[in-house]
Amino acid sequence: MRTHIALIECAAELLKEGKTFTVADVADKARVGRTTAYRYFPSVEQLVVHASLHAITEVEKKNIGLELEGATSPYERLRRVIEASDKSIKDHEHVYRTMLRESLNAEDSDLPRRSGARKGILDAAIGSLKRELGDKRYQRLTAALSLFIGVEAAVVMRDVVNISDEDAREIKVWGANVILQAMLLEASHPVSSARSSKPETRMGKARRKRVA
Repeated sequence: MRTHIALIECAAELLKEGKTFTVADVADKARVGRTTAYRYFPSVEQLVVHASLHAITEVEKKNIGLELEGATSPYERLRRVIEASDKSIKDHEHVYRTMLRESLNAEDSDLPRRSGARKGILDAAIGSLKRELGDKRYQRLTAALSLFIGVEAAVVMRDVVNISDEDAREIKVWGANVILQAMLLEASHPVSSARSSKPETRMGKARRKRVA
């Protein structure tokens, strides 16, 4: 396991420097036998995915953790998470896009999944709301908020919508806050929220017509 981590860490450093590499290059840098390295990572694509995920997770933990210090409101904490995520992507865009590309192209089911990292960020930001919202609502909330954080959101705003980074950030903050506010409202008025979200029955429509 120590050898596995050493290879990933060395590859992650090369990625952050914007360098391309082979499994053999990383093995030499990590002072690991090439045969051993290929046993852990038969292809460089596998190593790149592991390394990019490792690099991004470490960067985000550090940057976002610092940004959350001193913020108490869940709305302010969400804003800081989105701002820190955007800064991290801007500073290490090559690594993020590499991870996204390799993840999309990967057919290997043994490749690492990214769900834990983003969930951990949101838990750090708004985990205190879990008791108030309950497990089901909190899970829905974090799933929805995941759409506003990370390289996928940045790609949509920049490459698809074609707006500035500043405008994109404000839209993401606005959208995240709207969803948070709606979920808090639903939790505080569960009966009325459930009624309003129910589809109207035929009998209900008929009654409404008679009244009209």
